[in-house]
Amino acid sequence: MPLRKKLFRTIMEKKAQFFSAWFLIVISSIVFYSFTAAGANLIDHLQMFFKENKVEEAQFITQEPLKDIKGIEKQNGAEIEQRYVADVPYSKDTTLRMLDATDDVNLHSVVEGENLSSERDILVDKGFAKAHDISIGQEVELGGETFRVAGYMAIPDYIYPLKEETGFLKNPDAFGVAVVKQSVLLKWEEHQVYYSVRLSDASPEELKKQVNQTNQIIKWTDKKDNNRISFIKGDIAGVKKMGQFLPIGILFISMVIILILLWRLMKKEYVQIGTLYAFGYRKREIILHYLSYAGILAISGSVVGTILGWVCLHPVLSTFAAYYNLPVLEVKPHVGYLLTSLLLPLVLFIPLTYYLVQRVLMIPPVSLIKGGERKVKVSRLERLFKLKNLPFRRKFVIREIMRNLPRALFLIIGVMFASLLLLFGFVTKNSMEYLVTDNFQQVYAYEYSYLFKAPQTDHPESGQIGAVAPFTTDKESLSITGLNPDNTAIRLEDSSGEKLKFNSVIMNKSLSDKLGIQEGDSIHVTNELTDKSFTLTIDHIAESYLGSMIYMPLDEFNRLNDYPSGSYTEIYSTKELTLPKEKIVSTTKSSDTIDGFKEMIKPLNYGVAAIAFVAAIIAVIIIYILISLLIEENSFKISLMKVIGYREKSIMNMMIGYNIWFIILGFVIGIPVTLLSISAFMNSITSEMNVTIPVKLDWMSVLISFIIIIASYYVSLWLNHRKLKGISMKEAMNRSTE
Repeated sequence: MPLRKKLFRTIMEKKAQFFSAWFLIVISSIVFYSFTAAGANLIDHLQMFFKENKVEEAQFITQEPLKDIKGIEKQNGAEIEQRYVADVPYSKDTTLRMLDATDDVNLHSVVEGENLSSERDILVDKGFAKAHDISIGQEVELGGETFRVAGYMAIPDYIYPLKEETGFLKNPDAFGVAVVKQSVLLKWEEHQVYYSVRLSDASPEELKKQVNQTNQIIKWTDKKDNNRISFIKGDIAGVKKMGQFLPIGILFISMVIILILLWRLMKKEYVQIGTLYAFGYRKREIILHYLSYAGILAISGSVVGTILGWVCLHPVLSTFAAYYNLPVLEVKPHVGYLLTSLLLPLVLFIPLTYYLVQRVLMIPPVSLIKGGERKVKVSRLERLFKLKNLPFRRKFVIREIMRNLPRALFLIIGVMFASLLLLFGFVTKNSMEYLVTDNFQQVYAYEYSYLFKAPQTDHPESGQIGAVAPFTTDKESLSITGLNPDNTAIRLEDSSGEKLKFNSVIMNKSLSDKLGIQEGDSIHVTNELTDKSFTLTIDHIAESYLGSMIYMPLDEFNRLNDYPSGSYTEIYSTKELTLPKEKIVSTTKSSDTIDGFKEMIKPLNYGVAAIAFVAAIIAVIIIYILISLLIEENSFKISLMKVIGYREKSIMNMMIGYNIWFIILGFVIGIPVTLLSISAFMNSITSEMNVTIPVKLDWMSVLISFIIIIASYYVSLWLNHRKLKGISMKEAMNRSTE
């Protein structure tokens, strides 16, 4: 009972330090459970949605509509759904893509409202509805017809609503998806037809071969190459990885802080521990007493953090589902992650705390009663410094640093971790800005891109021509584009900034990184539309990160693929062209990507601010605890310096001021560590995407981060100033008379 009273009395006496460490445990448990459980639930929801709604495994477009779909299905064992689609202007610069309600593949789910009951009903994706204030029951006019919004829907092949399957950023202000009955689209002359297919055990090569016998496939997209379907997997992977690795770092910091607290506490209580021995307390009871400090912090922190993590789990899932147009199903607690969140702090803290207590209890009781060994050890490193001729203040600071190197090292590591967390948000923002506003606009110098259903030979009135086709290698799917040597619609540069001409074979950096291809290497590719194979030697690597791309001379492209000489399948133009709609497969606007980025960057800015706030709190906690321990440990020195006549400002500079250099060093080390860590993180989440996100960090972000870290340091000093001020001269006087 007396030990239990002492336990809670000590915690209350040092409540600021213990609460700070406890708060870090709570944060780590919140992040771990909310993110990992959210990722697991998202994977469950996605797999169930894909399975129950029969997501396509590929989609393709043919020159002419297929005439015997049932025969093709019977011969190949594939399941083919003929899809009808029409892009309808919703308002100026806004397009709503209307799809027919399917029967076998890519079935839609009603997220809110009711299903289609008549030709006048329409279901809209929730993101588009929110962007344009479209409510259920509202009437909208599309293509000269009036429709009633029956509800909001989600559809597996538009889970990330992009206008083009090779797109990068959605923009609900400019593009959305809706579902209507098939009979509605059949009446519209401007509808187009494509095919969604579930292959099961069927061979895609055999299916292509059979279709090409009587028709011609002009576009084929596998599910993994369809960004509307594949992008969500990378983001879920990112959520789970962040939930797994970030809390471990916070727990490591918390664990070291708690061990330092207990070590300092036990050093001060040598006499009490020896007295407990003398009173007859057994070693096991004393060990359990000190283990209780770590146990109480670990258990209470993990329980509170896990409960708050469960509360945060629901908004995280709702935010993700809204962004990706994914229906939220039943939320499962995922017992494995729940138990890990509850037990991980305890499992990490107890063994190390036990080892620490055992070390102290190895000291004989008589030595403990006498206060233990208080000899100051002079390290070899300290002996290397010749301090005799230095001023007292500098000599004092150097000795303090040399005799407390572990504490300085931990301060550096703690600040480095806080800097990593702080810079993470800025690096993400800077990388996205570079990818879209710099790299995208630098590479693509056109506004409109028109893809034809079949190779064209007539020279267009305006614009620049090219040809594109999907290809595969043993490892990766990619696109090869043929361009005239004087093409200026696409501008590529190598790593040194030299402009590249299209009289050679050029691979972009995204594909080069994925395949490990360097200049001079060869690559064997197969045309997904015709099964034509050939080998290319890569002449240059371009600093372009969007898509998995190879560029080559148009004449050579046509020759290798047995396409008509001088033909093309794509036109790039800076202005809108009037082309026969029956010949066009798709039209792409570059400005849609830029507008999508501008919409995406708005919530990202709030995310960066939130991450910066959390990082600043962690930095304040780490620095505050270490400085408060430093003041407590040196209370006699501080008291003695006051007796001698030093002012508080001078004492603060001598005892604590030098720590700012460790703060700066921790931040400087944190910059390359952050870039390397985030580079590995980005590569892992984009491994299944056809895009590579280059890691960029601009000087303004570094400056803002540095100011935040330094501000955190001075806030910690301000919080500790009262503690230093509270040390009286009596302590030195009393100690000297003992």
